[in-house]
Amino acid sequence: MGLLVINPDGEIVTSNDAASGILGYACRTFEGRAWGELFLEGSGNQAFNQVILDVIKEKKVNLHRRVPYVQPGGKTLQLSITGSFLREDDQIAGVVLILHDVTELQLLHDREKQVLREKHRMERERAEGLTQLAMAIAHQIRNPVMSIGGFAMRILNKIDGNSLIAAYLKNILSDAERLEAIVRVVSEYTRIPTAQPVRVSVSDILEREMVQLQAKAAELSKRVTWSLEFSAVEFVVDPVLFRRVLYEVLLNAVEFLKGDEGSVTIFLSEEKNGLLMEVVDNGVGIAEKDMPYVFDPFFTTKAVGVGMGLCFARRIISEHGGNVRIDSEPGKGTQVIMRFPDQMPRP
Repeated sequence: MGLLVINPDGEIVTSNDAASGILGYACRTFEGRAWGELFLEGSGNQAFNQVILDVIKEKKVNLHRRVPYVQPGGKTLQLSITGSFLREDDQIAGVVLILHDVTELQLLHDREKQVLREKHRMERERAEGLTQLAMAIAHQIRNPVMSIGGFAMRILNKIDGNSLIAAYLKNILSDAERLEAIVRVVSEYTRIPTAQPVRVSVSDILEREMVQLQAKAAELSKRVTWSLEFSAVEFVVDPVLFRRVLYEVLLNAVEFLKGDEGSVTIFLSEEKNGLLMEVVDNGVGIAEKDMPYVFDPFFTTKAVGVGMGLCFARRIISEHGGNVRIDSEPGKGTQVIMRFPDQMPRP
């Protein structure tokens, strides 16, 4: 760590060898010399000088900044600087600066960001490629499936409904309908739009979705006790996509309640960097062997359904730049933890 102490007259009265080395000067060069004479003459270190000026002007204590600094030899460093305004017996005693060369750390951080950007780019390209493939497959399958179902129905209408052939045709129709449902869901998945976040009342959206899911629960003959605990009222999300996430996650919770009744609790809170939403149920939970596959397309343990609900939810959360995690204990319930980053400054 480098140390500089500047008196009220702008003279450097104390320094150490580390400060000299960091700033690119010979050891003990500073003491007795004016800070302005050394650093203010050039224009390449304005951010560095501004730290000292702000400490003096605003009488700051522990003002911390990370700024670029160009040594006299032309080498550019990244410095972490902490400056404090000093008083002694109500008199101005000067300014103390603590310097730390974080250039290597910054380079490492930049390389890590580059790797993450490249990884994200490759994942997006892969996702886009899979989306295009899914669209093509859905388009190619739709017409044959409709023809199979249509002709099977026409034949079924012309024969004895109790015959063995009729039973075969009913199986064909049933599987054709399932294929049609898969094609429909895949088409819908490929058409998920880019998120258009705006500031909305997420609590209002959540309450409306709970009403809709209550009707769905009644349709499934489920008695659900709903609980909503929130400290966040407004947030920046795409309202249409956000409602889809809520519907898919809450529907999943309802469908996997034990027997005909259970409880679902939604926690909504604002974190430092975004929105945290948790959906907790006391249902049957998820088997350990199934946990790695819960977000996979078409994976389902339900008797009916295509198995795209959580896949939809993760895709939409990803569109917002967020993430989702599931914790579950078989027989005790499931917790879905979703985070949405803050994407817009507050008014």
